[in-house]
Amino acid sequence: MSHNYPEIDPHDWNTVQPHVDQLLAAELVPTAVRAWMQDWSDLFALLTEAEHQIYREITENTADEAADARFKHYVQVIHPEQAKAEQALKEKLLSVDGYEPTTETALIFKRFQTEADLFREENIPIQTDLALLGKQYDEIVGALSFQWEGESKTIPEVELLLSDRDRSKRERAWRLAQDAYLAKREDLNDLFLQMLPLRRQMAANAGFSDFRAYQWQVMARFGYTPEDAFTSHDAIEQEVVPLATEIYQIAAEQLGLERLRPWETDIAGPWNVTVDPYDTPLYPFGEVSELINTTAQIFDQVDPVLGAYFEAMRADYLDLASRPNKSPGGYCEGFPVSEQPYIFMNAVGSADNVTTLLHEGGHAFHFAESVRSQSLIWNQNAPMEFCEVASMSMELLSTPYWPQDKGGFYSEADFKRAFTEQLQGNVLFLPYMAIMDSFQHWLYVDAPEDIDTGDLDSKWSELWDRFMPGIDYNGLQAQKETGWHRKLHIYHVPFYYIEYGLAQLGALQIWRNALQDQAKAVADYRHALALGYTRPLPELFAAAGATFAFDRQTVGEMVALVRGQLEAL
Repeated sequence: MSHNYPEIDPHDWNTVQPHVDQLLAAELVPTAVRAWMQDWSDLFALLTEAEHQIYREITENTADEAADARFKHYVQVIHPEQAKAEQALKEKLLSVDGYEPTTETALIFKRFQTEADLFREENIPIQTDLALLGKQYDEIVGALSFQWEGESKTIPEVELLLSDRDRSKRERAWRLAQDAYLAKREDLNDLFLQMLPLRRQMAANAGFSDFRAYQWQVMARFGYTPEDAFTSHDAIEQEVVPLATEIYQIAAEQLGLERLRPWETDIAGPWNVTVDPYDTPLYPFGEVSELINTTAQIFDQVDPVLGAYFEAMRADYLDLASRPNKSPGGYCEGFPVSEQPYIFMNAVGSADNVTTLLHEGGHAFHFAESVRSQSLIWNQNAPMEFCEVASMSMELLSTPYWPQDKGGFYSEADFKRAFTEQLQGNVLFLPYMAIMDSFQHWLYVDAPEDIDTGDLDSKWSELWDRFMPGIDYNGLQAQKETGWHRKLHIYHVPFYYIEYGLAQLGALQIWRNALQDQAKAVADYRHALALGYTRPLPELFAAAGATFAFDRQTVGEMVALVRGQLEAL
């Protein structure tokens, strides 16, 4: 940043507005555009850092009343003023005659034009209402717990119980965790039915016939269409579901079962098989400190620069352990003023926790590379489809260093097990992604105007049967049809999920390259991360050594690669 703005309190808009006014009053000629944009970027970075700090606080402790007050002040007071200021600044920038965008600024201008066209002041209070409803979802889910042998367990803690070899324990734990969700079924239903008309109204206010058309532009999906999404669903159904079903059946046979039941799978990631056919489940670490230390050694071997980024996060930018009143899930956030990424997750000692930290580490490295290469905050990111390439690729690029003799977590035998689970997970996730994406296309385009939660439950159940035939939910209709309750994206970030599937295909291509030349694959990966958002999506994939495609041929080739590796293992 070229300006620190020490006089600004980002929680007090009165200290921000004078700087906005100064930017709006400036004489903006073509030769002054780049410096003016940097001033705006520096101001926006300060506000972004404050916003991300607030989100960090409310997710680290959903019962923190002071943080809750700061969050509500932000969404009710600061965000509306900031949204209006940004719209005015975009309009000023877009009105400059004679400025020719450079490689650095071309996509910024394209996104700003789209955002300016979408902006409606009457949508600001709707966005505020949606943010507050999203906070209610976090509070409901973050407070869920169940009693287990005299102890209160959080929902993330059920994961270890679901790996127990005693099937009766697994079933009891799974049912108790599901019962905790079902006890809030009406609350979660009501919450979403408050959100849906607000989203539809935002789209209508901006002149769109449906929320998908509106959200497609909001998410700057310039590189593909809804029809392409349907192409990916078909490719997954035809190419991936058969292998996924085989994997589930093999897992069942290894466990001496006719078919897998849902208590052999995770709550948070219901595509993942949690129970291990081996006598001793994988417990790669005990304390969170061990998770951090070993992961640091892995990152350092993938690339010393990436290892140094992670080392810098140890002091104050990792919150990894599960605890009561902590939000579920995991995420990575970037602090643009501090130039530090931050990782949040709920570690309980599982192999999946290792994968999560490697995944979020990829996001952290993306931010670290781009914030050092791109001085404009709008370029310190990328299209979400490529952000997930950054994270999913790191899961696979790190695999050579998972064994203990390389400083990693696993013995030779356990490494084969963990790597097998990783590759199987890459396959098993894609059908679930197709459920999520198909559900949202239906929800925001084809669903009836007077939709009720029975419609939602019925559609989710139908899609589950189409894409996930390998898990037997017989007699568990309520748990199956309410699966949409357990995916926060539906409440917080509508339409954000296909990104994971498209990125998975990119990550598998990068891993394919690494099987031939690990050093070059990592170098290409870092080069693509450093480009930030200065290139269109297909060019970012190409810079990383992949092709942005998701037809049956591309999907089939990646499935064949994974199948071959699994057979070799």
